[in-house]
This record gives sequence, structure tokens and C-alpha cells, in this order.
Amino acid sequence: MKNTAVILVLAATLGASSLARAEAPDPATLKSMYDSGRNMSGLIKHCVDKGYLKADSTENANKMVAFVANMPGEFDKADGDKNEGRGRKGEVLADGQYKSLEGNLPPDLSLKQWCEQADQGMREGLKQIGL
Repeated sequence: MKNTAVILVLAATLGASSLARAEAPDPATLKSMYDSGRNMSGLIKHCVDKGYLKADSTENANKMVAFVANMPGEFDKADGDKNEGRGRKGEVLADGQYKSLEGNLPPDLSLKQWCEQADQGMREGLKQIGL
């Protein structure tokens, strides 16, 4: 898996979230966005735990989760804690399956670099939606 794929998931989550203000996505789309957002939050916390990011990254991850969780519409949030917990263990949710983040990085990208890029992508996404 390429790091850009995970960053694109985050961007898509935040981008789709901003679209959600204009038109309500269906419950399956909302669930997917929520699950991806919770997993990304866990991955960011994994990076903080490893010492690659500072604590404010966790605060931003929490902002992202709160935004997605509070989007209008009914959707299943039952897997949120599980998805975030798996992310915190370094497992990325991709296509409905968990994969080791570190084991699927491109050879020229370290976990630290991935963490920094994911954090930057999250910050930019939050800025775009005014958070």
C-alpha cells in the first residue's frame, strides 16, 4: 500500500465531510467516512505514541473524529472504537481489511515520514473545513 492511499482516504473523508453539509450522503457512505476517520485518528495517535508527532496532533485527530461523528444523518458508529484501537496499534483499515501500516509502506518511506505526511494532510483538511 502506498502512503498516498492512506492520505487520500483522510482527504476523501474530510472532503466528503464538507460536501455532506450541502447534501446528505447515504448511511453506508457516512459509516465508511466515520470508520476511516476513526482509524486515521488511531494511526495519528500511534505516531504520537512512537514519538514521531507531538500531542497537538492527537487534538487535531479528535477534531476530525468529532466533525465526522456529528455529520447530519443516521449511521452505524458501532465499529468506531475498534477501528481507532486498531489504528493505534499501527493497523490501517483499507478496503474493509486491516493491514500493518509499517509493513505496507513503500521502501523509500519511513514510518516517521508517513506520520509527518499524514499529520500535514490532516491539518490541511481541517483548515479547509474551518476547524
